[in-house]
Amino acid sequence: MPGNEPMLFQAGMSNTPAVVVFEGTVVYGTTSVASYKGKNLTITRPNAGQLKIVLPRSYARRVGFTANWGKYAAGAVYIPVILTDSCTNAADPHFIIETRTETGTATDPASGNELDFVLSVTLDALNV
Repeated sequence: MPGNEPMLFQAGMSNTPAVVVFEGTVVYGTTSVASYKGKNLTITRPNAGQLKIVLPRSYARRVGFTANWGKYAAGAVYIPVILTDSCTNAADPHFIIETRTETGTATDPASGNELDFVLSVTLDALNV
């Protein structure tokens, strides 16, 4: 039974060696990031519909990304996608997440909308 198994790792950690998991929440403003939560992350809005998530260091590769809307405008269809994966860039390790409509157009979500995400990266390029 899963409830009787010992917890080997703290919540939010991976049991895969050298995998680091970043979790965050972004609250959109009218034309900017109103606020965000994310340990060791910096999040800005470089262009319409985009979030730049800056990591504390470079990593060998991305191994996972999920995003969910914690709050969004009724009837809106927003699809978050990774536009740029620059986690290997030692000078500026970052990802750019772009929010698109169902037609594929980049758009800023309505003010007050919240995006929750989990981003997993690894120091070991052999991890899959």
